[in-house]
Amino acid sequence: MNFIQFAYKNVKRNIKSYLGYFSSILISSALLFSFNMFINHPNLDTSTFDDYLMLTIKVCSIIVYVFLFFFVFYSVSVFLKGRNKEFGILYSLGISNKQVQKMIFIENFIINALSSTLGVIVGLIFSKIVLIAISNLLGIEPLKFYIPIMSMIATIIYFMLLSILISLFISFVVKEDKVLKLLKGSETQRPEPKFSLLLVVLCVILLVWSYYKAMTVTKIQLVNTIGPVTFMTIIATYLLFSQLSVFIIKTIKNNKKFYNKNTNMLCISNLYYKMKDNTRMFFLISITSAVAFTAIGSVYAYWKDQTRQVELAYPQAIHFATNKSALHNLDEFNKKDYIEKVNLLEKSLKEEKIPYYKINGEIKTIFSKNKEKSVKIIKESKYKELAEKVNQKTVKFKDNEAISLTLLENKKVNNEVVVDDNTLKVVTQVDKSVMPAYYDLYVVKDDLYDKTNNNCVVDTFTTFDTRNYMKTLNICKSFENVYKEELNDGHYKFLSKSFVLDYGKIIFSTLLFLTIFIGLIFFVTASSFLYNKIYMDCQEDKEKYMKLNKIGLTYKEIRKISTIEIGILFLAPYVIAVIHSTFALLAVKNSFNMEVASSAYIVMGSFFIVLIIYFLVIRRNYLKEINEYLNN
Repeated sequence: MNFIQFAYKNVKRNIKSYLGYFSSILISSALLFSFNMFINHPNLDTSTFDDYLMLTIKVCSIIVYVFLFFFVFYSVSVFLKGRNKEFGILYSLGISNKQVQKMIFIENFIINALSSTLGVIVGLIFSKIVLIAISNLLGIEPLKFYIPIMSMIATIIYFMLLSILISLFISFVVKEDKVLKLLKGSETQRPEPKFSLLLVVLCVILLVWSYYKAMTVTKIQLVNTIGPVTFMTIIATYLLFSQLSVFIIKTIKNNKKFYNKNTNMLCISNLYYKMKDNTRMFFLISITSAVAFTAIGSVYAYWKDQTRQVELAYPQAIHFATNKSALHNLDEFNKKDYIEKVNLLEKSLKEEKIPYYKINGEIKTIFSKNKEKSVKIIKESKYKELAEKVNQKTVKFKDNEAISLTLLENKKVNNEVVVDDNTLKVVTQVDKSVMPAYYDLYVVKDDLYDKTNNNCVVDTFTTFDTRNYMKTLNICKSFENVYKEELNDGHYKFLSKSFVLDYGKIIFSTLLFLTIFIGLIFFVTASSFLYNKIYMDCQEDKEKYMKLNKIGLTYKEIRKISTIEIGILFLAPYVIAVIHSTFALLAVKNSFNMEVASSAYIVMGSFFIVLIIYFLVIRRNYLKEINEYLNN
């Protein structure tokens, strides 16, 4: 038997221990292949995507590749540490450090080659379903099935390179000068876990403060708050598993009545060491899961809420107006040209047999004497006409007052506004506007509006509205294509509710796809961490439970203890992640006045269902191995 055959049989012999690692690579490669297949689809027109959206896609790709590298490295290092005895025996038989590294390289290469190839095959089998699902999510025509040779090759090559790179770093994990330690394996007496009361208090303070800031943050404060709160939460999470968890278990141990009851002593003692030993793993799972839950929940909430936001910001289906303040010379404005464009829009609506109503009006832009500041105003009578058509209640005000049509969640307006040397008190700010959110607009009395002619520019606008505004999408797209150059020059303002909503769906659907994809990668890899760790613990627990069984501990009691231990180890990081995500989504709700509860329930609930199924499978396999070992 040559060395390659030895390594192959070693993988075959340890197939159970490699199963979690193998499965996670398989699923990760299938997801990565599906992602590349979609992005590189020949019928996908990414030219319509903005530069920042393309940059987001590239950044997400980099995040996935980098994360997968660290995931594989961490998984292999944990797995190898669980084979301490095996390596110790091999070293004692005369194997060299170079040969061990060669064996590990061959094993990793075999696992990565098989799992990534199978992952690509699985991705290809389900590719049609994936393409249809993604197309429906993005609201585009279903993408046709094709065989992406380059994506297949790229995915397999990536995992091959990954196995090579991991093998190069593996010498830091297994070294020949640790033979004695390797032979002893995990039997060395471990010191009792310790905690610092100061760090426990710090952990609680950081968590409480972070959650408080998340609950009370406003939109204005969000940018300056999100960084420090995230940093404090990360520190607090690490302290929670390394310090606070040990403190809590130690406190429970000191309760002798509870501690000495039935099998509590054994269960609590096991957790006492395992919580401390698994600090880094729990920390990584909690943070990555919290990021995934928050990102998916936030984007999904935006995706669901975009219709409400667009309708709030754009009361009419179409708004077309002049923009004379963009002209260097007002003589350049051609009123006849404006009327022709309005008539074209109206003609198109009639040809498509879309019922509509039209309102014509004007807006005055008043400049200060030095022309550094300006105020846009509209007369009260026109405001009432617009409000009546969109079923909005009007606000009454006095001669020396004005009201703001700027949306409350968009901007905080001034308490006073100066119009042609008249200082008007802004008495209210509407929560539902009658003009597009593009305008920072004030309503004044008709008399004041009519007599204000100094240092001002008058813009004309025309609005069209219809009940089913999405029917105007093709009309608006055609209009924008015909007059693209003039609209880009800023001489006119053309705002289409249907166009904004359609474009927003593409953006948020793409972002939702990316966050779900990254979230799945995080979830798969985190689940693999848990599987590997629980499997390694199982090998140690066999001996422990065998000895306890001989002195009277029944299998029923072992099953109860194991279920509690696995349940806590399995669910603890996810519970913390859910709590973090809940407060993060509350910050989103408070900042953007957006309903996030249903989105959070759907996202976290979906992951939780999968998690429970995965937990039951791992628990079943764990108990099966223990039971088989006890009966041998």
